[in-house]
Amino acid sequence: MGKHSDTLRQMGRTATRGREEILRILEENPLPLSPRDIRERFPEPKPDSATVYRNLALLSSLGLVRSVALHERCRRYETTNGGTHRHRVVCRACGKIESFSAMLCDLSGIEADIRRRFGFKVTDHSLEFFGDCPDCRRKGGGK
Repeated sequence: MGKHSDTLRQMGRTATRGREEILRILEENPLPLSPRDIRERFPEPKPDSATVYRNLALLSSLGLVRSVALHERCRRYETTNGGTHRHRVVCRACGKIESFSAMLCDLSGIEADIRRRFGFKVTDHSLEFFGDCPDCRRKGGGK
């Protein structure tokens, strides 16, 4: 078994090949992946789609992966990487995604407002920007 075996066992879960592979695949990719993308990256024999979805749901409930909604039909997934997070910019025209770590990510004012207004203690966030990539702007006449 791989490096995630101990973590899964400490959480009271079996370290199956599928769970290990999903975590490995997500760690190796800087962009969040759809369940289909994850399944395609599995070595043979590939699990069925239902197994991938079940394992993603379990890993999400354990806090090892998080789902990211990028205004697409399906959700994408990324590892939580011990609390670090990435931000994304998504082209609305072609769907191209770029992922980045912000040089400065201070949302403490917004988090304090959320706590004050709604009573939530924010422990994490996901931030997506949407726009038009350079290629789509060129195709659209330089907008």
